[in-house]
Amino acid sequence: MINISYLKLAGMKPLFSMFLLILAMVINAQESNNFFKTAPNIGDNGKPWSNLNFNNNPDNFQFAILPDRTGGHRPGILEEAIKKLNLLEPEFVISIGDMIEGYSMNDDEIYQQWDIYNSLVEKLGMPFFYIPGNHDYTNEVMSKVWEDLYGPSYYYFLYRNVLFLCLNTEESVIEGGLAGIDQQQFNFVKEILEDYPDVRWTVVLMHEPLWLNNETGYWDDIEALLRTRNHTVFAGHSHNYVKYERNNGKYIILSTAGGISELRGPDLGEFDEIALVTMSEEGPILANVLFQGIWDEDVVTDELYEMIRSQNIMIEPLFIDEDIFTGAEYRIMVSNDYNYPMWLYLNFDENPILKPEIISYQKEILPNSLEFIKLPVNAIIPTDVKRIQPLMLKAWLVYKYENNRQININSKFGIAPIKKEYCYFTNGKIWTDGVIDEWEGLSYRTDTRSQKTGEVDEYYGDFDGSFEFDVRYDYENLYIGLSVWDDQVVIDDKRSFWTQDVVRIYLDGRPLEVSSNGRGEKQNEDWLYFSFAPAKGKKNNPNIYQKERLPQNTTITTKETIAGFDAEISIPLSYLDFKNGADWENFRLNVAYVDWDEDSSSTIIWWRPAWDSEENWIGSGMFFKKQE
Repeated sequence: MINISYLKLAGMKPLFSMFLLILAMVINAQESNNFFKTAPNIGDNGKPWSNLNFNNNPDNFQFAILPDRTGGHRPGILEEAIKKLNLLEPEFVISIGDMIEGYSMNDDEIYQQWDIYNSLVEKLGMPFFYIPGNHDYTNEVMSKVWEDLYGPSYYYFLYRNVLFLCLNTEESVIEGGLAGIDQQQFNFVKEILEDYPDVRWTVVLMHEPLWLNNETGYWDDIEALLRTRNHTVFAGHSHNYVKYERNNGKYIILSTAGGISELRGPDLGEFDEIALVTMSEEGPILANVLFQGIWDEDVVTDELYEMIRSQNIMIEPLFIDEDIFTGAEYRIMVSNDYNYPMWLYLNFDENPILKPEIISYQKEILPNSLEFIKLPVNAIIPTDVKRIQPLMLKAWLVYKYENNRQININSKFGIAPIKKEYCYFTNGKIWTDGVIDEWEGLSYRTDTRSQKTGEVDEYYGDFDGSFEFDVRYDYENLYIGLSVWDDQVVIDDKRSFWTQDVVRIYLDGRPLEVSSNGRGEKQNEDWLYFSFAPAKGKKNNPNIYQKERLPQNTTITTKETIAGFDAEISIPLSYLDFKNGADWENFRLNVAYVDWDEDSSSTIIWWRPAWDSEENWIGSGMFFKKQE
């Protein structure tokens, strides 16, 4: 860019001077038109944007205001504010006071407090303006230190034709009075306002909100001078946010940036914040940017992501061979695999049958350590296992992470005694042709207690949609036989796979403790999920969703029946061995049927609750290998 202010036109020939001036104007015009560019064909018949009135007025700017840090300051908050200000990158930052604890007559102590504060301010990437608060300027010693370090305690500056008045509400306190504006400071303000009558806006910044006090010296007189001009006033001191509309302007008390506060949230105006102000043509636009809303690129790192997703709590499931349950002991393992301290909180909901001997539990789990908890659970009266509703356990894990950040992880677990289910070795050949005659009956059927419906809840009983199934194995394969009852089997190759009848199979072959505690994470990575729509008519090759994900040599066939359809599935045992890490001994299974009807209503019918639902319980759907 050619800047004509650097052209020495004096002594040049008039024609050549004019040529240089025109050249500079042309170059500047070209540059100003070249900040946006797109493909030439866009805009001929419409355009993918609302308008090109870019919000880039060079007279507009952003500055930040830092509220009270002290008055019982909380360590680490200013450090956090400095980091977040550097992320926001305002053009400058203004403090409205209470930067140090102060209230001392020892100048060495006061200098030391300022040294600590300024060592943090030096980390800012933009100018910082000081305004005194009652903790910074309350006696002769502190006022002299202020004068030595920062010069005047009240002043003004102009920036892009905006007048900033930085006032000292504490000067009259030194003389034993209340906070306010004395005559000398008023005369200064009056003179500055007279000198700059035509600025686009006047911003007044001070520590104490003088408009709330009865005895404020000359503040009422300053308000009278401000009344006829565009102005906004910012203050602090009260440690809770309030906006007032008065005197033809907005008067705003900011919250805190480390000062003592109950931090009860925006509803009560109690929060740590940075006040980010955008100076627009219409005046200041204030954004109260709460600390928890400002994050750098490390808001979630890979370490933190794994920490949040890790399976910190493992509950050993309780499988029994008896039908009646009286009581037993659960074991809970809690792991902290990270270099940060962690607090564990456990709490049990009420249950009509199961009563834990421990209702609540809490303990610190040291970094890289394990905690084992024994939990006796008794039945109020001896009860059939199938009639027991799971006991719900709520767990909170709280990590003390980097930079005093607190990471909260909430989980909910269902625990209940489970009657052992077995997968038997088959003595006869299973042909996997969709005809289930060789099964001689199927042992497991829809458990209506765990049935979950879709968006449209129109379920009319077994013939509307239900199923029964069984499992077997031989030397090579695991087999699943399935019979579905459905008076309207909706199959249409032209419809979406998700708007027709399908069977869903969930198979987890990992070791017992791991699969029992699975919550549906890492589908098709840790465990196998597949779904299929039955074939039409005499065909037996169903439509399988993502068939390529199935273990090699997996077979699925279906057969239409009068009641609905049957299905047979074979999965190589080598898959279970691989997931178990040894010869398989157990697997976890769930089956669901998505039933669509011609009126587009749908229902999802589960055998056991979905593993990722709150109704899920530890170890549900577990089968053990059995050879007879």
